[in-house]
Amino acid sequence: MQGPDPISDDDRPDSSPTGAPAGAPSDSLPASGSRSKVLHDIRGLLSPALLSADRLSLHADPKVRELAEQIIRSIEQAARRLKDLPPG
Repeated sequence: MQGPDPISDDDRPDSSPTGAPAGAPSDSLPASGSRSKVLHDIRGLLSPALLSADRLSLHADPKVRELAEQIIRSIEQAARRLKDLPPG
């Protein structure tokens, strides 16, 4: 299996289950909260692909392992680029 999650929640504000900061109305999300939510949602979409590629990286066939590693690198690169997007 691969290392830590490529997109951390470190920049994610404390929030309620709706994504709004504690005490704020749900229709007035700050830009950083919206960005964090989108990053979180995209990470959720990429997670099954990363988990599947991790499993394939243990396959007996070296070509399958090589392709799995390529998928893993691509997903991790996409996650890093998303995290590095400027706020706004």
